[in-house]
Amino acid sequence: MKSLLIKNGTVVSGAGMTESDILLRDGKIVEISDRGKIEDPEASLAEVYDAQGKWVLPGLVEPHMHIAAPLGGIIDIMDFKTASKVAAYGGVTSFMDFSSTLPGMSIRAAVRERLKEMSEGKQDYSCHAKVVSLVSPMTAAKLAMANAELFDAKRKREALIAERASSEKIDKINAECTRLSEHAEQMAFLAQAEIDARMDEIPKLVREDKIPTFKLFMTYRKAHVMIDDTDMLKVMKKITEAGGRVGFHAESNPIAEFNDELFAKEGRLSPKGFSEAKPNVCEAEAVNRVLTFAEMIKAKIYFFHITTKESVDLIRKAKARGVDVIAETCTHYLTLNEDRYEDPDSGRLFMMSPPLRSQADSEALWEGILDGTISIVSSDNCTFTIKQKTTSNDYRKIISGTSGLGERLGLLLGEGVAKGRISLPQLVKVACENPAKIFGTYPKKGCLQPGSDADITVIDPKLSHELTCENLHYPESLTYSIYKDFYSQGWPVLVLRRGECLLSDGQFHEEASKGEFLSRIL
Repeated sequence: MKSLLIKNGTVVSGAGMTESDILLRDGKIVEISDRGKIEDPEASLAEVYDAQGKWVLPGLVEPHMHIAAPLGGIIDIMDFKTASKVAAYGGVTSFMDFSSTLPGMSIRAAVRERLKEMSEGKQDYSCHAKVVSLVSPMTAAKLAMANAELFDAKRKREALIAERASSEKIDKINAECTRLSEHAEQMAFLAQAEIDARMDEIPKLVREDKIPTFKLFMTYRKAHVMIDDTDMLKVMKKITEAGGRVGFHAESNPIAEFNDELFAKEGRLSPKGFSEAKPNVCEAEAVNRVLTFAEMIKAKIYFFHITTKESVDLIRKAKARGVDVIAETCTHYLTLNEDRYEDPDSGRLFMMSPPLRSQADSEALWEGILDGTISIVSSDNCTFTIKQKTTSNDYRKIISGTSGLGERLGLLLGEGVAKGRISLPQLVKVACENPAKIFGTYPKKGCLQPGSDADITVIDPKLSHELTCENLHYPESLTYSIYKDFYSQGWPVLVLRRGECLLSDGQFHEEASKGEFLSRIL
């Protein structure tokens, strides 16, 4: 039995900080006691790690990232092997990505494909099931054409009847209407069969595959990713009944598309135009719509990457009314503002969806963390090179996404804890404990308790690192950092996943075993 005694450290949980020792054995936490008071009879045989002057945290849980994800025909620069290294340097021991579901594709098949890819990393892993348009683009187009042809034939029939056409002409158009009606019914049947097939997968994903969390998009209609409101209600109800939770990319597609067309006419297609095309109301309208739906059908919902003060207020009020809603924000929305879009060249590097907001919005997000309106801070990592981000001057053609997997802990330490915006226990809540609880891996993950996995991140608070490419260990093709002006006050010096060392003294352990699938139940 392999044992490790971490002694003399300051152990941090969501509840507070204690001067404690932790005994690990066979990948589990065996005992936590006051310093020098471990009672386990075999503790004397354990290897010792002296954490004097250091903070001992649960391993971070990253619940929102995108690795090797095809977005707009462009794939980001990392696979799960390289992402695993970046994550380890960021103190992450468990992570969750998303299935790359395409319209008309089996959701379960997409999940299986993503989990196979994720198994190459060192972190324990799971993914959220992405639900897109329930009908394939081809079937939807054929159904629309069938209905249009039937509508046109009925109008011709009405015109012939009105002009008292011959019985021969009337009989001919009636036969045509019958034929087109049968064809439209057949296409409607095929479309409904695709919808039923996708809906039938939901309870199986939750109960059999142990994938209980989903993501729906309220925008990107032209990419056939958006789900319409009627189907969205059906999916929300189905997921909730199955025991899952449904998450949302909440941006109003009508507002975004309207502004895209308007700004194109006005020549406002720079990165600044991107921000203005998706104003605060673009998010707030979508958030309010989902909250209204959820309250009506008693759905359990989650918002990814909340960015605005209006959304925080809507969610806060909905929680007070008893709506089962959980929200996250991301490190970039807490630390960066929309003024980054002023420069038409560098502004492209800061493009992500939703866009960056005002300082007042950032302050509202920090306040939301303090009062519990926002439960999680994620990275929403999706890393692209300068070349990938600068292919066009038209914001509609610039890929959205930024790094964050390696910076998340450093930003929370430097901009959160060091500047007094949050406490160290609050950092543990939003980066470790709450993600594990909300996504169904607690107390296996996200906490330091006897019986929990020995996922531990030890931080030296005296180490300060500039968040540059050189310090973050992304692939060499990433030659810029949008956080290059930021510093982490504190840095991981030891990262253990199930007791196995992923990182020690600044070195990533390539020889560590692969991560394990996280079976999740809400």
